[in-house]
Amino acid sequence: MSKSKFFTKMIAVVLSFVVMLGVTAPSFAAVDTTEPPEAAEDVSIPDAIVEIARSKKGFYPSNINEFTTWYYGRETDAYWCCIFVSWCADQAGALVTAVPKRAACGSMKNWFEKRGEYYPVDSDYVPQKGDIVFINTAVDGTDDIHHVDIITESGFIKSGSTLKIRCIGGNTSDINYNGSEYVTEKTRPVDGPRAQVVGYAHPSYEKSDGLLGALITMADDSMPAIVTYLISKLISAIGTIETLLANYMAQ
Repeated sequence: MSKSKFFTKMIAVVLSFVVMLGVTAPSFAAVDTTEPPEAAEDVSIPDAIVEIARSKKGFYPSNINEFTTWYYGRETDAYWCCIFVSWCADQAGALVTAVPKRAACGSMKNWFEKRGEYYPVDSDYVPQKGDIVFINTAVDGTDDIHHVDIITESGFIKSGSTLKIRCIGGNTSDINYNGSEYVTEKTRPVDGPRAQVVGYAHPSYEKSDGLLGALITMADDSMPAIVTYLISKLISAIGTIETLLANYMAQ
């Protein structure tokens, strides 16, 4: 995509946002500000993300599925392990503020690294529930990343001299490491013949982060419905622009 076309698309996003506000303004009074069950106050975001991921376990015969359609806005055939992580974060209300919307594992890792939230496997970091684990499935001794999962249990599981982690992911094999069309929760060795862990990201689920964090902090139940509505739409627009920029820079 040329720079002129890219910035034209950016302008279109902003204009669409403005038009959307104008078109939907009469419905402010009917806006439902109730949080979804997954993001209720008595459930932590890491717990919510894990349970949301678990609710989608199973076989997906095509790379054209609800996750890729959500990401691209249309039916699209694409690898979706990273998309699945973003989708779970979105369902838990943590997209953009704690987890980026990404289709590429390396791009997601870079996002966390820039925020000081990425820990290489040799850093002695102990993974926590809700963390994201980055995996090299080629097992070639490099730090190349081919797959991402969500950590479902804090800490390591020791099996003899082997360290393992409990995690769940999409576009992956079943529990016997067959195929790649599943959402599966499994116990993975940190280092082994099928895959090796490259590092972990510990998202700042509870931390206000710049403009987005300030906006979300403002959008609480004490605000008038119209203000909460406008803030939610602004957050969505910022997330869309941030994703377009990341995809453009990755080209």
